[in-house]
Amino acid sequence: MLSETMLSDTGIGLAQADRDIAEAERNIRHLETLIPQIADKGYSTAEVEDQVQAMTQMLAQLKSQRWEIEGLLDEPYALNG
Repeated sequence: MLSETMLSDTGIGLAQADRDIAEAERNIRHLETLIPQIADKGYSTAEVEDQVQAMTQMLAQLKSQRWEIEGLLDEPYALNG
């Protein structure tokens, strides 16, 4: 069983991960809004679009891992308590 200190530290870490994920989502959305502006100026957006897509996929993986971690942390309590 995890100690209260470890649970508190874990909770703080998960909260920070949530804030970082939310910030990354905002940044990606902002980049997406810039793509039409870049295209309007006559520049190719293919590379930028590919990078945004790659970042979106990586963020989705991080979100999945974050929820998986929370699920693993909740498991002992369901079993012990």
